Amino acid sequence: MSDFLFGGNGVGAGNDQGGLVFNLTEVEEDKVFELIPKGNYPAIVDSLEFTESSSGNPMLAVQYKITEGEYEGRTLFDFWVLGGKGTELGLAKLKKFLVRVCPEVDLSAFNPQKFAEEGTAIGRELTVAVRIQTQKKGEYKGEKRNVVADVLPPSSGSFL
Repeated sequence: MSDFLFGGNGVGAGNDQGGLVFNLTEVEEDKVFELIPKGNYPAIVDSLEFTESSSGNPMLAVQYKITEGEYEGRTLFDFWVLGGKGTELGLAKLKKFLVRVCPEVDLSAFNPQKFAEEGTAIGRELTVAVRIQTQKKGEYKGEKRNVVADVLPPSSGSFL
């Protein structure tokens, strides 16, 4: 069994996940996830996946990783629904992303699945405009969450 550090706690792992053992004696039970303040942050595209929304529509799921400052390493999520009720907004966000972050991509014959599989956007630098939104419905109603309000070219605006 090999040992490595996970969140400051000693962890032992065998060859499979069933052999994973945690020392939970010093873990905070009610750890509150710290929101990132509203602002613009330098980031990279960490992942981009062609997938399906909860309602069964085609969707691109994007993860951005902040690359500088106090929140370096934090991940932000964005989802662009490309069918059904969210199509108009999803396509507008996708086009803005492509124009600002991947300007070489042909917009006249864009295939989102191929784009995601090729990894064209992975590692691209950009600026994410972050805001805080209160959930209006569902299980998390009333909770505050970070939302990617806009995607800008690298070095746009001031960083916090």
